[in-house]
Amino acid sequence: MRTARSRPGPLFQLGARRQRAEHPHARPGAIQPGAARRLFLARVVAAALALIGAWLPASAAHAAGTVTIADRSPKEDDGRWKLKMTINYGGTPHLGHIPMLFSFTPTVHYERALTDKSPETPILVRIPLQNQQSINESMDVGFSDGSGKIFAITKFDFVLRRDRGFEAGEYELVIKRASDDVQMGQKQKITLQGDNPVIDRRAIVFSGEKKKKDDKAEKADAEKSGEPAKEASEAEAAPDAAEGEAPADGAPTEAPPPVEPKQGGCGCRLSPDEAATPLALPLVAVGAAAALARRHRARRARRARRARRA
Repeated sequence: MRTARSRPGPLFQLGARRQRAEHPHARPGAIQPGAARRLFLARVVAAALALIGAWLPASAAHAAGTVTIADRSPKEDDGRWKLKMTINYGGTPHLGHIPMLFSFTPTVHYERALTDKSPETPILVRIPLQNQQSINESMDVGFSDGSGKIFAITKFDFVLRRDRGFEAGEYELVIKRASDDVQMGQKQKITLQGDNPVIDRRAIVFSGEKKKKDDKAEKADAEKSGEPAKEASEAEAAPDAAEGEAPADGAPTEAPPPVEPKQGGCGCRLSPDEAATPLALPLVAVGAAAALARRHRARRARRARRARRA
């Protein structure tokens, strides 16, 4: 006995044919490649938006307000530089005076140096600096007037001095609130114009005349050579005066006193003990002659004895 089977209606068959025509390889319940790609892109965009939303509050918390400097390249005036600032707190502060920290980090030093190419006029040399220690200055910035009314914007003048460690060059300025370490505005670059002390970079040259010999050294050399240095120098300095001639100005000069002639000998003075020594010379000669005669007689006696024995 045959049972009757339910056959789908014409409308159902028409929908199935259209689905097979559009997606011939589609399977019931499977995700298409295009839909998976779109789903992946949607998830990536959602994650990026979440990260951006989390980053914006953090950046807003670490930078508040704005700081504007009228002249970022001030000129030096009597060892000082003045920075004229306009500070916007970003809202009405809760106090009339807010303690702030101004940090200046040196980045470029302006050196004035004398070189071999420019020995007289100093030249300007810009020296880049890295990993330099910041110069920190703490100041209270006022946002109120005499009546006690507090404003969100104020004008503030900051003075930099050489005795505080500042020199002509380039710096990076960062301003922070001392209470919560929140940065005010953005990091700014300033240039302090001026003349730093001159540094001598020229090469060192050792030059000079030879030193003259001392009098002691001349005397020692004269003694070695056997010539008195003092008398020679005096004779060379004044040869005309030694000969008794008048000097160049015509003034008469007296002749030197006569000197008695020496009676021979070496010209040396002897002490009384040494003066008696010539008397002993004959005695020494007689003794020597007697000794020679005695030796001569002894030799003759020995020869006579040998002759007798022979």
